Amino acid sequence: MSAIPTFVVDDEPLARKRMLRLLRGDPEINVVGNFSSATEAATQARELAPQLLLLDIRMPELDGFELMQSLAGQGMTPYVIFVTAYSDRSMDAFAVGAIDYLLKPFDDERFARAIARAKSLIASGTMAAVPGAARPSLAGGRTRLLLSERGKVVVLTMRDIEFVQAAAKYVKIYAAGRCYSFRQSLGQLETRLDPASFVRVHRSTLVNVEHIAEMHPLFHGDYELILRRGTRLTLSRRYRDRLAPFLLE
Repeated sequence: MSAIPTFVVDDEPLARKRMLRLLRGDPEINVVGNFSSATEAATQARELAPQLLLLDIRMPELDGFELMQSLAGQGMTPYVIFVTAYSDRSMDAFAVGAIDYLLKPFDDERFARAIARAKSLIASGTMAAVPGAARPSLAGGRTRLLLSERGKVVVLTMRDIEFVQAAAKYVKIYAAGRCYSFRQSLGQLETRLDPASFVRVHRSTLVNVEHIAEMHPLFHGDYELILRRGTRLTLSRRYRDRLAPFLLE
């Protein structure tokens, strides 16, 4: 088998340096691209034609999932090993066809196993999954949300999530009477929630419509939402039209 053209894409210089060091002695791997941003990798992919990506998830501009989607739009479906510090996106990663998910910090042996798996799949001719429009479709039909909390993974059932609010660099997820803090923007989390159930009612708030018990008009076109547990939230008039399709009048 000829050497596998490989991209290393990570905005952390030390992480890229380590992966490059671990790959340097492998004659079956040819690193043709070493990028600090997914945007740069996307622009070079057609010319360099990577067959394997070692890919971080959260990066400025494009994230790892968006890079996969961009490459699929160009007709390229490389094998992908996600290398990230965040445990909460593993289910999303495998849903879009990733062959492995390495959590930082990882040891050399774990990295070697991931590369060996990639080489085995490529040598056998097993097709890489086609992500297509994977990013927008991740939320549709999903019934559970996985969160990393204090070293463990918490599984939340979508129907139990009552509402979500932005809090600086975090979001707070209220579900079944508990509150979970999660380091992600509200916009990023919104893409992981089912649009058939969750609607933005304020620039800082998403609500599961199944938990809305009452609506009361306020001033200037705003409404007060009362949830089944008694929580009171504001429906901004700016977002009122987003809730309209869920209402019967």
